[in-house]
Amino acid sequence: MKRIDINWNQWIIRFTFAMLVIIGYKVISNYNAIFGTIKSFTQILSPFVIGFVIAYLLNGPQELLKKLFNKSRNKFLNKNQHGLSVLSLYLILIFLIFLLLNFIVPLLITNLIDLLKLLPSFINYLSELVTKLESDGLIEFLSLEKMIQNILTNFSLERMLGQWLHSLTSIGQLSVSLSSIVINSALSFIISIYVLAYKVSLLDFSNRFFGKLLPKNAFLGAKYWIQTTNRIFYKFISSQFLDACIIAVSASIILSVLRVPFGISLGLFLGISNMIPYFGSIVASVVTAIITFFTSGLNLAIITLISLTVLQQVDGNFIGPRIMAGALNLNPIVIIISITIGGAYFGVIGMFLAVPVAAIIKIITMNWLDKDQITPQTPDTTDNSLLELEES
Repeated sequence: MKRIDINWNQWIIRFTFAMLVIIGYKVISNYNAIFGTIKSFTQILSPFVIGFVIAYLLNGPQELLKKLFNKSRNKFLNKNQHGLSVLSLYLILIFLIFLLLNFIVPLLITNLIDLLKLLPSFINYLSELVTKLESDGLIEFLSLEKMIQNILTNFSLERMLGQWLHSLTSIGQLSVSLSSIVINSALSFIISIYVLAYKVSLLDFSNRFFGKLLPKNAFLGAKYWIQTTNRIFYKFISSQFLDACIIAVSASIILSVLRVPFGISLGLFLGISNMIPYFGSIVASVVTAIITFFTSGLNLAIITLISLTVLQQVDGNFIGPRIMAGALNLNPIVIIISITIGGAYFGVIGMFLAVPVAAIIKIITMNWLDKDQITPQTPDTTDNSLLELEES
């Protein structure tokens, strides 16, 4: 009897395509019920997704600690370098969280409460300024006083507190929400530990599975673009975070030396805002100058704005380029356009991720335009990892 050879890869691809067509038809015809189910399912999976994201972000520091253990002459450290690097990383992370909860968070809450207490004086100053300008006939064509009254009516502290109290009428619901947040956070943290501990096995399985499912050329091409995307994203995120830490510390020192009220809190605000290219640092500096003007006067506000401008120039011309090391190499116009589009459609997260996405699109476009001259380098097929995280 003649043996029949079956190409299982082709049959799997055909079966997958048929299932996608059926699923697509069902989704279109029953999208309300399906989207509701998907929403509930994503809420259930959210701790796992967050855990994988945490593990991805911590992979770089874990690899750095692993190299340090690898350089040690101690045989125990060399033999258990992966597990010890994960353990050391999470001990450091827990210590940093402890410092954050015991020192930084209380300081931020205290400064926020003090700032809210000063809010009525800010509003009174603005009202007096508007009244004076209107009496001088400078802004008669603008109904600024009416606009301020509308803002005070819609966003008054009493109304906001009333809305918060109304939303927290049920103590049981509040307890359930807090319990859910604590449980999901703990679960995400634990999942991230397991992902980092067993990442070699997970990546090896992914590499073998997709290598078996896809044709060789398609698999190698997909692997190349995944590695390229991963390298750009991780380089951008790590460098932006490091730059933000430098700006936060430098700005906090400068504001503390100048005796600006809420100096450390505003320094942290400047550091976080600096993670949004171009616009973030400018907006944060202007907000800091305005708060300084209302709390300490015009002279200190001008000095603060000048000092922060100098810090931004030093960061933009010396610190930032050395950290990024040409990782993105994008035209400033492309960066501004990408940030504008990302912020318009996806908010702050879109503004943050717009730059690496634009860099990836640029690489894909340039490879497509120069495909006759530049051929994507095929990754080493002996590599056991599908997502090779390079040191940033």
